[in-house]
Amino acid sequence: FASTASEFGVVAERVSRAKPAMIEVNISCPNVASEFGRPFALEATSAARAVEAVQANTRLPIVAKLSPNANNICDIARAVEEAGADAVSAVNTLGPGMIIDIHSAKPILCNKTGGISGPALRPIALRCVYDIYKAVDLPIIGIGGIDSGEAAIAMIMAGARAVGIGSGIYYRGIDVFSSVCKEIQEFMDHGGYSRIDEMIGIAHEKEARNQK
Repeated sequence: FASTASEFGVVAERVSRAKPAMIEVNISCPNVASEFGRPFALEATSAARAVEAVQANTRLPIVAKLSPNANNICDIARAVEEAGADAVSAVNTLGPGMIIDIHSAKPILCNKTGGISGPALRPIALRCVYDIYKAVDLPIIGIGGIDSGEAAIAMIMAGARAVGIGSGIYYRGIDVFSSVCKEIQEFMDHGGYSRIDEMIGIAHEKEARNQK
């Protein structure tokens, strides 16, 4: 993340030297003491400027990380698409929230507040991915509370082409990655799916059929 659009460009240029596969532009980080990231994630013009600054300083694919705190996340998705993003990741943490240690009588985080992740975020993340899928043509990386094959499949059916796992490591350990892959494969075998592509966005097709 960065505090200005130009800083996003500087960071992108320096990161590009390491030759990563892509750059994720975190325009929505809620876990710092200042307002870094937040203005970019919540306003379409600022989000677009951040992506444009990164695009001007790298030839690598750009993924814009969106915030569930936006009033209309689809507007932000459209803005970063028009600005040149190659994909979006949805969503970052919600909040900020707080947890207090009742034994010490103070917040457990040194910054007092932080983003809400894990299973509590999953239904919100799923709805965001579902809405974004209808709004833009960009590939979506679905993130937010994915800790099982079932959770990953739901995200894919909502429209995600890939999923990310973070807090799932806390709940199931480092083997969560292989476990989720195995659970997805088992579901596909029983459901008659031969490829992941067959499940991407299928929830929209089911909805359309029900409305006829």
